[in-house]
Amino acid sequence: MRKFTFCLFSFFLLACQDKGSNNTLQGITFDQLEIPLLLDFNPDRVRSQYYESDSGEFLVVLNKTRFSLGFFSIEERRLVKSIPLTKEGPNGIGLDNGFLIISEDSILVATIPPKIRLLNSEGKLLRSYPVENKSNDVNYISSTNEVPFLYSDKTFFGIQPFIDNFFEITEKEATSIDMIFSVDFSKADPKADWLPIKRPSGFWDEGKKDENLSWTERGDSIIIAPYTDHGIWIISKKQKKLLQVIECKSSFINEFHLLDKNELGGDKGIIQSLERDRYEIIMYDKYRDVFYRMFFPRVEIEKFDFTARQLFANRPLVGVMVMDKEFNLIGEHLFQPHYVQPWNYFVGKKGLYVSTNNPNRDDFDENFLRYDIIRFEGLKYED
Repeated sequence: MRKFTFCLFSFFLLACQDKGSNNTLQGITFDQLEIPLLLDFNPDRVRSQYYESDSGEFLVVLNKTRFSLGFFSIEERRLVKSIPLTKEGPNGIGLDNGFLIISEDSILVATIPPKIRLLNSEGKLLRSYPVENKSNDVNYISSTNEVPFLYSDKTFFGIQPFIDNFFEITEKEATSIDMIFSVDFSKADPKADWLPIKRPSGFWDEGKKDENLSWTERGDSIIIAPYTDHGIWIISKKQKKLLQVIECKSSFINEFHLLDKNELGGDKGIIQSLERDRYEIIMYDKYRDVFYRMFFPRVEIEKFDFTARQLFANRPLVGVMVMDKEFNLIGEHLFQPHYVQPWNYFVGKKGLYVSTNNPNRDDFDENFLRYDIIRFEGLKYED
């Protein structure tokens, strides 16, 4: 096995508690998952869903070439099923923006313009649910690795993370916008219902920052992790309100990129972003009852043999904070440069799967899905 050395402004103010003075957390590559791809399978890296059923463990990926959902058996390490998707016609869904497998015969697809499409296992369109908001234009919904649909008890939740007129809008205006909607399938006529949940005030105190965020869930809680803030927002599904903000800071993340519309276009904005820190996807590991918050430390561009655009497309430095269910920091792990493909991770029974298909690696091979299964010291695993 190879070894790598590698949460203010709310109702409550809490802090991640360090487990000792040294936060470095050792991770090992427990196993590797390598699945060959057919020549006509072009995987979309923005959405990779781990799906566990009585039939086994599967990785579901969108095939951009043939526009279908591919089910890859993790045990057999091969493509075992494809569900065709259609852009036009009676089963047409238009432009897709991610998906969620609810069951083997129920699939939710986010589309553009904002609608939720319910499909069966044959790709037949069963229902369409428009996502509308009378007080605010809905500009974007998705179900990606960053903000997947959250589903439990016949209800799913979606989020609109982006803000219209970003550079002109004030913080007061931005904090008046409802962000989260839900659809209750137990109702006779399910419709998108917007929850009275808004961004906390103070998130632009230092200047305008990227509004991107990621989310996950644990029981009644929705957990939102902004990319450019140390705070993690805890929301109750039942109470439909923001309960608290917990500051969870990585020791690697110290300066965020403040956005300037004068940087739009060219490489200036890209370079500024690379030279600042940011967080990334947050994931809940139900098997170990812990959270993973990925992050991107700042990049010293001159130390890499790649252009700024190449480094921006596939950040060379990726790390992960491991936190317990109370968001106490267990430790942090920084992967070797170019080790993982950003945005492409999932949690499985065996551990944290990180894609090793970073195009900037010398051994990059587009003909395979490749993941290392990472395990961390101090966590309990079944095998």
